[in-house]
Amino acid sequence: MAVSEIKNGRGCPNLNYDPSEFPRETQRHYISASEDEIRSMLDSIGLADAGELFSHIDESLIFQEGPDLPEELEYDQAVAKLFALSEKTKLRNSFIGDLLPAWKTHPIVDSVSKLRPLTTSYTPYQPERSQGTLVTHWIYQCALSALTGFEAINTSLYDRSAALFEAIACAIRTNPRGTRILLAGSLFYEDREVLDTLVRETEIEFAIAPVNPSSGCLDFSALDSMGEEATKGFAAFVFPQVNKFGLLEKVDDLADFARERGMRSVACIDPMLLAGGGLKPPTEFGKEGVDFIAGEAQHLAIPPNFGGPGLGLFGCRFNERSKRDLRSTPGRYVGKAKDVNGRDCFVMVLSTREQHIRKEKATSNVCSNQAFLATLAGASLLAKGEKGMKESLEQALERKEKALEGILTCEGVELAFPESPSFNEVVLELDSEVHGLLAKGREANLHLGVDVSGRERAHEGRNLLKLTFSDLHDEEAVEELIRFFNMEFPGLKKEESAYDPHPPAPEFLRNGPANLPSFSHDELSHYYEQLADLNVSPDDGCYPLGSCTMKYNPMLNDWAAALPGFSEAHPQAPEEDCQGPLAILYEIQEWFRKITGLAAVTTQPVAGAQGELVGLKLFQAYHR
Repeated sequence: MAVSEIKNGRGCPNLNYDPSEFPRETQRHYISASEDEIRSMLDSIGLADAGELFSHIDESLIFQEGPDLPEELEYDQAVAKLFALSEKTKLRNSFIGDLLPAWKTHPIVDSVSKLRPLTTSYTPYQPERSQGTLVTHWIYQCALSALTGFEAINTSLYDRSAALFEAIACAIRTNPRGTRILLAGSLFYEDREVLDTLVRETEIEFAIAPVNPSSGCLDFSALDSMGEEATKGFAAFVFPQVNKFGLLEKVDDLADFARERGMRSVACIDPMLLAGGGLKPPTEFGKEGVDFIAGEAQHLAIPPNFGGPGLGLFGCRFNERSKRDLRSTPGRYVGKAKDVNGRDCFVMVLSTREQHIRKEKATSNVCSNQAFLATLAGASLLAKGEKGMKESLEQALERKEKALEGILTCEGVELAFPESPSFNEVVLELDSEVHGLLAKGREANLHLGVDVSGRERAHEGRNLLKLTFSDLHDEEAVEELIRFFNMEFPGLKKEESAYDPHPPAPEFLRNGPANLPSFSHDELSHYYEQLADLNVSPDDGCYPLGSCTMKYNPMLNDWAAALPGFSEAHPQAPEEDCQGPLAILYEIQEWFRKITGLAAVTTQPVAGAQGELVGLKLFQAYHR
């Protein structure tokens, strides 16, 4: 949510809501019952005070003193502290994208985020109580289908790496060849690291397809030279459309290679780049497209938020030629149905609960996800529409071209992979060490980008800097970037023009619009308000579904989470500039450690099921 105003341009911002309008907001511990009501309940069961509720528990099992935690704060004190923590973050003109792209957040996100029946409701297992959420997920599915061409889009997983693993699991289920997977070496190492963790102690094995050091892309000649005997043991081939150097892989060749060798194909994509004027959709890779897609879609909805929550995109084909794969995928698809009165409605289909009892035969063991981000992403795509999405991509490309025209005149700065096409990212090769340049950039109020010098062993000794451009960059930001490079690399090249801008070849690009519909902000705001009214929310009264998620969601938390020092912090920015979110995570970690009495606590899991998985992996690691 946007902060309404800042007093005197500095200090703690005003809240963008009135706490007194929300009865539970200022109650101690958010407990809605009054003292009189609590007294009445105790009287009715014959107890003198709340402490007697626990009189049956042996005293040796009860803490005599509370853990060493700070004293509770008054409401205004909590507001001031959270704002002060957010101010520890230093936001600068940033050209970091890489693992987590950052694009402009449409105002509709703020409007929809204020609709508490959508933000506070439970997972829509009971469709009669959740039609609003189900419709928003249907919208998300339809919008992502328009961008990707895929008929079946899951309504969200944890993040890109989780979606990649689910796609791999689906490929294995649908291909009798076994459990060997061929991974592109041009995938992000961080995603491969997660996949390695998830497959450890399972039958799944990975082999890595090599990268050509000079092109920065997959070495297709090495792939193509693999005999059929060498590839017939692989169930699937996993490759990116945009690789770890921001370069465009030859997805037509890669998709056809997988199909010709009998492997299922999994493409890692960025949905933002598939809009009109962007990259070709995965249904058009090669002669028949790919079988599964995975990617990160967080940036369709919200700013980086220091890396979370993510929005894992997953999809599979569902048409006359391919109908069986869908039943091997993780659940959370929304479909149309009829209620008992014959009226149109929406329900979760195929897998209404992910807490499967089928053990190892389950299609997914994920029992939570980032569903509200899917709601926001769908609304954002409708608000931007075909025209807005295309304009965002055009602005990103314009800023990239202008920056390179100014930067590549500098002696000591070259394109690292001049023969390989890219879209909105670029890797520069410098004649000086990147780490030091990034530090100087901080002093000039710039987050220059990401040091990718170590991403390929064959690049040892090369100084490689990756920059990402988006619609967040105005002309002034680009001019600031150019001035910085001109100061750090003052020599001019002898040739008249150091950079010849040319777009990627048509084989890499979308041919025609994505046909996203478009609506005004007022239309969408009103429509989503109507959808919110179709939900039953904990704010409305007694709520019949119990869960670890069914707590009161404080308005204060929503306000604090939207402060720029938290919401706009990028996880790959220097640690010195991300002290706000790091301080929050550290305090939570230490409080949980004291409450539980454990030696250490990790804040890595974003939900109970993911925490259980982390625990299992820790047990495995201990026994190794």
